[in-house]
Amino acid sequence: MLTVRPLHPVFAAEVTGLDLRQAPSPELAREIEGIMDRYAVAVLPAQSIDDAHQVRFSAMYGDLEVRPLQRLKKEVPDPGDRIGHREVFDVSNLDDDGNPLKTEDDRRIYSLANRLWHTDSSFRQVSATYSMLSARVIPPVGADTEFADMRAAYDALPQAMKMRLHGLVAEHSIWHSRSKHGGYVPNEEERAARPPAHHPLVRTHAGSGRKTLYIASHASHILGMEVEEGRALLAELMAFATQDRFVYRHQWRLGDLVIWDNRCTMHRATPFEDQRYRRDMRRTTVREKVAVPA
Repeated sequence: MLTVRPLHPVFAAEVTGLDLRQAPSPELAREIEGIMDRYAVAVLPAQSIDDAHQVRFSAMYGDLEVRPLQRLKKEVPDPGDRIGHREVFDVSNLDDDGNPLKTEDDRRIYSLANRLWHTDSSFRQVSATYSMLSARVIPPVGADTEFADMRAAYDALPQAMKMRLHGLVAEHSIWHSRSKHGGYVPNEEERAARPPAHHPLVRTHAGSGRKTLYIASHASHILGMEVEEGRALLAELMAFATQDRFVYRHQWRLGDLVIWDNRCTMHRATPFEDQRYRRDMRRTTVREKVAVPA
């Protein structure tokens, strides 16, 4: 039997009473889905899982994303690689030998943009529903993750702003966010493999039926607006949506699996001494079934 303990006044909950080393039943998977519809972020503590367990559980909710073409990492893992599943994304600060990445390593520079508020895969036209992040090795201090509830933020907007946002569409690009923090420069092959995507600024969250903002650092500009005007509006919305009253800060414990719904939340990593401490975090991401019309 699952036990649910709210972690924040408007969203996020801890869920206990399950062991993901055992294959969850479809009924249990649907029960967790109902919890996600209500809370948008679910913390499952003390899950001593491996990559295969994580992939099996994640796949109960739909097709999983696989590693994109990127010059920094192999598209297809070799036997003996630290992470051997294409569906598992490396969100660590570790090199192939399990040591902290050097300051100047392109892989570290690329990952710095994860410290910006973002929504996984909003830069894809077929974006993401759930992401699941598993804590395999954690530093002794720091390295928390913050989450923002975009449904509660939309609800709190003045009516005039809600009317202003109606029908607006933003262009999202991963290369926009990478240029904002860290300065990673993609090559032409990478740019072609991950072109921009267009999404409405306000969507209806399918699980709860509530309206939600859909913005974050991948959003580069608003279609039909002067670029600077659109960016000013996006910055205003980001500042509003990340007030403390909408934000839950998760302090990681070894074995935590955190699930969040990308359709109605943003999240960001917080800095830590990444040249000193190892942090091994592994993410799986569920694709939406179809693109949401822009």
